[in-house]
Amino acid sequence: MASAPRAAARATLVSLRRQIAAIEKLAPARATGAAGWSGDREAERSALLVTGAEAFDRELGGGIAIAGLTEIHVPEARDAGLSSGFMAGLLSLAAAPAFLARDPVLWIGAPGVFSEAGVPHGRGLAGLGLDPSRMLLVEPRTLADALWVAEEAARTRGLAATVLEMRGNAKGFGLRETQRLQRRAQTSGRPLFLLRQSAAIEASAAPLRLVVEPAPSAPLVVLEGTAHARRVPGGIGPPGFAVTIEKNKAGPAGRTHLLHWNSHERSFYAEQPRRRGAQHDLAADVTAPVAGTVVRFPSGAAHSGADISLSVDGPDRAQPVWQNMAPGKG
Repeated sequence: MASAPRAAARATLVSLRRQIAAIEKLAPARATGAAGWSGDREAERSALLVTGAEAFDRELGGGIAIAGLTEIHVPEARDAGLSSGFMAGLLSLAAAPAFLARDPVLWIGAPGVFSEAGVPHGRGLAGLGLDPSRMLLVEPRTLADALWVAEEAARTRGLAATVLEMRGNAKGFGLRETQRLQRRAQTSGRPLFLLRQSAAIEASAAPLRLVVEPAPSAPLVVLEGTAHARRVPGGIGPPGFAVTIEKNKAGPAGRTHLLHWNSHERSFYAEQPRRRGAQHDLAADVTAPVAGTVVRFPSGAAHSGADISLSVDGPDRAQPVWQNMAPGKG
């Protein structure tokens, strides 16, 4: 009979520890003394999403906190696909904990979001490194239903992450709602991302708020990492994101970072400016003259073009009359 009061006392103690953890912004498992959390640095690193962009991660205190709410804003609704791409990168980071690459992701679209910006595209997610078969898409009828689903999802450890996508500044969503979402995510130790399209910045309980805007893609480079690396003129390389740290309780805020996503290594990187006088400057490859033999047409040998076939791959492609050409310096 004495075990029942003891069990009740233990449950009360665990509840109090979780409340203290929420107030002090500690991981709930660490507050309850559960295995898997310790005070060493390795345990602290496991609680962060390390993007791979060193300066960006450093300003975030090592990375994005996993156990909690993170806001990602895009100023224009037309850039909703940009935030989805950035989100897909975060969810497929190679340095993330195993559960983030294994468990399903619940993506909640508040009313009007999917009809305005469209649903996340499967092939696009796959191209960024995120397996679309892990995605669970939900579109509740009302904002209240969307918030209920987000809170219930955030409190479970069966999901890798929960994404709540909203449009504009809704009347039924404010500081109190973000406080509840933050507490749920801290308790479960799972990340909850709030994607906001064309919304004005307002009070929020999220420790981190990022503003993502379009940025030029990185140049397309062939044979990268070798002495023969060259940029491809007009080629489109890894996508770019201009990410501004608008709010940051773990470090400084206000700086904009130009990040690119490497889908092969599944990490972000910041393009570094090249030093002047470097031995091999890829930027100069685009305008560098091509070395080779220069030929000159004899005077009056120019063809009018009337009888030249325009086919580029057929057997009737006109062949140059090499015997009328002579090497020269012209």
